[in-house]
Formats: sequence, C-alpha cells, structure tokens
Amino acid sequence: MAVIKKYGFFLWLFFPVFFGCIRDVTLEESEKTREIVLNGILDAGKDTISVYLSHTRTIVTTTTFEAIKNADIRLFEGGKEVGRFDWSDSSAYILPFSVTPGQTYKVEAKADGKTVWAETTVPSSIDATIEKAIPENYLDPFQISLNSSGDKDNYYWISATGNEGPSANPVINIACFLYSSFEYADDFNQRISQNEIFFFEYDYYLRFTNKEISDNVARIVFSPQCIRYPKKVFLLSADYHLDRYMKSSLLLQDMDLYAEDSPIIYSPFPMYSNINGGTGIFGSFNSVSKVFTKTTNP
Repeated sequence: MAVIKKYGFFLWLFFPVFFGCIRDVTLEESEKTREIVLNGILDAGKDTISVYLSHTRTIVTTTTFEAIKNADIRLFEGGKEVGRFDWSDSSAYILPFSVTPGQTYKVEAKADGKTVWAETTVPSSIDATIEKAIPENYLDPFQISLNSSGDKDNYYWISATGNEGPSANPVINIACFLYSSFEYADDFNQRISQNEIFFFEYDYYLRFTNKEISDNVARIVFSPQCIRYPKKVFLLSADYHLDRYMKSSLLLQDMDLYAEDSPIIYSPFPMYSNINGGTGIFGSFNSVSKVFTKTTNP
C-alpha cells in the first residue's frame, strides 16, 4: 500500500534570542481575540467549490481548529449572487458550481455577528503542452512549451508528483524537488544544483511570471526528483492572491527550518491573506497536467 507523504506549510511564532539569554514567558489565551478563518480555492477544472470556515487558535493550545457550522456563505459572480454554500460532514461548505476563467468571484461569509469576504479573478485557460524532453537522459527531463499571450500578469507554478522508495511500498510525493536551468525562474526557493546538466534545484515548485518571457513564448525544461513512475507533471496559473499565499508559505517554511539550524535572530515572515474582516485565503487557479508512465511515448 502506498504511503502519502505531504509537505505542509505551518505558521510558527519566532522569539528573539539575544546572546543565549533566555527567559520564560507566559502566553495568555483570549477567546475575545479569535478571528474568523476563511479558506477557499477556486479550481477552473472542477464543478464543485469547497470553502472552510473556522476560528483562529493560539499557539499554546493543543486543540484543533474549531469549525464554524452555522455560517451563511454566498458566492457572487460579477457582483451577482450565484449560490449559497451548504454545510457538509467533511467540515467544509459545498456549492455545486463551475467557475469561468476570466470572471471575478466574491465569497461572503456571515458568522458570529461578523462578515468576512474576499475576491478573486480566475486565470484564463493555459495554452501549453507537456512532453518528454530527452527520453534517453538518465535524469528523465520533461519540457513545457507555453504561450502566455495577453496584457494581464500571469503567475505560473510547475511541479510534479511521483513515487519514491521500494516498489512494494512506495512513498507518493505530492510535490517533488525540481532540477532546471530556466533563466526566468524565481530564485526565492532556488539552490545551486550538484548535477552536471541543470544549474539549479528548487524546493517543490518552479515559479515564474510572464513579464520576463520574450514574445510571451517559453520552453521550460526540468527534471523532478521523483524516482518511480507514474509521474504527473503539472503547470498552474495562479491568480494574484493564491500566488502570494503560496510564495509566502514556502518562505515561512524556509525561515522555520533555518531557525532550527542557526541560533540567531529571525523575524517572522508575514503570511499573505486577502480575507477582509478575518484571515485565510480565497484564490483561484487554472491548470494543465499530464501523467507519464514508463511506456509513455515522448
């Protein structure tokens, strides 16, 4: 049976450490300071929308996030109401609805006498092909040919899923490390690569925008560090809000890892949120993907 290995992004509180001097502090919980958390991501390829609503909790508590079950949550398209979410047993609010690329959507939730809301514009459909780059190469590279025309800013994220470990009990990586020499990639999660083919290595995702791409056409060659097949390669086009949220999550994770290794002063990196009146994220994306097996033709 396969074991799923997830990479989560966690928010930690960093305390200053001055020359090894440490003192105990007491953190007091307060129910009055709890905010409403609204999380929802619109996927242009699905026909159902899920929204999660809960309360924030203090860092010192061991309880799980408390779901809000009796909220009034509605979706608006272009300023017109298109549906009301229903509570489900999965701790989510569900609305059967297919979003349209290019349209702006607003979610509004009323609970505890408060109203929280946010907006997102679904990215346009992606004009791209995914294929094997050099079939005989031992690093198993893939390539994405992308046409990113238009005047709007586009935020792209590339990654892959695949298996690792023994074939009898593989580990499924939801997002694999990537090798690439793509010159327009964002360097926020980039390291110098040790292999002889690609210049850089990326933590889980390769991010870039259409601003630097000449003639709006790009060819991205990369190799995911997933050893076993099947491998699924995907390209996301995220809206402004989801893009900022994903990048801030990865940066926050890196700061947490560095803080464990180096006992020096760190400042917490702010987690992006576009929720008015609360916190969380309401974003959207479009995507293309392709599954490769050992017998997949290039």
